Amino acid sequence: MIKEANILQYLKKIKTIQIFHWLNEDELQKILLISSILHFKKGEVIISQDDIGDALYALVSGEAIISIRDLKGQNINICNIQPGESFGEAAIFMAAKRTATVTADTDTTVIQTNRKDLIYFFRNYPHAGNKLLMLMILNLINKLKHANEDLILEKQSDVDLAYVDSLIHDFITQCK
Repeated sequence: MIKEANILQYLKKIKTIQIFHWLNEDELQKILLISSILHFKKGEVIISQDDIGDALYALVSGEAIISIRDLKGQNINICNIQPGESFGEAAIFMAAKRTATVTADTDTTVIQTNRKDLIYFFRNYPHAGNKLLMLMILNLINKLKHANEDLILEKQSDVDLAYVDSLIHDFITQCK
């Protein structure tokens, strides 16, 4: 990981990040000044499952993979993160263990903003802070919605497998 020194050069790029989209140029500059721009090589871990998080991240460029470790210790890829998407938002609201690992799938650039600095931003720039909080909450709600849809699909596939099992059982029974 390499930390970028000249962060203001990223002003136009962070405007494309969903949670920062509605901030004006002055507000974006203030976000950049309390943030870090980090560069990761392909394969480098950005955040690790079970680490205590205290920062929000957003992908400026590149791609990343979200994975979780199952009970057997195997990594399961959940989804990809594209430029403009954020992750780790829950760490802004609570100091809890990360629920997943995020790994750079290509050379990747992220903006990292920690909880303490975001709270400073919310306190000192309430109008911009409210916009940012609303977008973070909407982003979390959207992720929850997609997780629920995935659970429904998984349950439907379980039902379908039970149906297939019963068909096979009936077929075998009738062939005897």
